[in-house]
Amino acid sequence: MAGTIDPIGVLARTLDALALRQQVTASNVANAETPGFRGQAVRFEDLLQAMLNGTFARLPLVRTDSRHIAVTASSPSALQPEVVELTGTRYRPDGNNVDIEREMGLLAETTLRYSAVSEVLARRLAMLRAMASGGQGS
Repeated sequence: MAGTIDPIGVLARTLDALALRQQVTASNVANAETPGFRGQAVRFEDLLQAMLNGTFARLPLVRTDSRHIAVTASSPSALQPEVVELTGTRYRPDGNNVDIEREMGLLAETTLRYSAVSEVLARRLAMLRAMASGGQGS
């Protein structure tokens, strides 16, 4: 299964998901003192793992025009991060469930992951450029 998955597509989707996670986490931090605010989280890693394992069960994808590129469930473009309500946290008396320490840690972790994935993607693209140019420097 791994041979049929586009690694560059997976890396690009991962960057998209991490960028979305930064936005959602920043929103949680900004609203940490807003009464009634319900924090959100981004679900992506388990979807990616399911795709890599071949158990990616989602709604069937439909092509609305025969000229569209066919997208299969194992295609990286089928991976869509999901924004879900934050669970497993306690609600304060004002109804807010944002834990600022957790959110700040998540911001730092996501920044590190984004940096690592972008480095892997850059190296992969550099390798492809070198292969396409016959190994000649640019």
